[in-house]
Amino acid sequence: MASTFGILNYAAPNFAAKDTTPVVAVGTPNLGNQNDTWVYVKATEAVATGTCTVDASFNLTDAAGSYTADTAFASGEYGWVRKTTSPL
Repeated sequence: MASTFGILNYAAPNFAAKDTTPVVAVGTPNLGNQNDTWVYVKATEAVATGTCTVDASFNLTDAAGSYTADTAFASGEYGWVRKTTSPL
């Protein structure tokens, strides 16, 4: 049975969008159009653009790590970050 939410059966999300409530499950991965891997996360603090850290619970912090925030996050926002060592 096909998934109702998968890489091949829906339009790609807007990776620059930020949400105040989650629109998909935190931790959801997605492939971008350049074979890059994105993960949906929650910012636990303000996060500037650039490298960032995602913990095992998919909480985002501004510490340098193996993910990249292409747009800034306010504390408490949900959104997508790109895995620097893509794909998964």
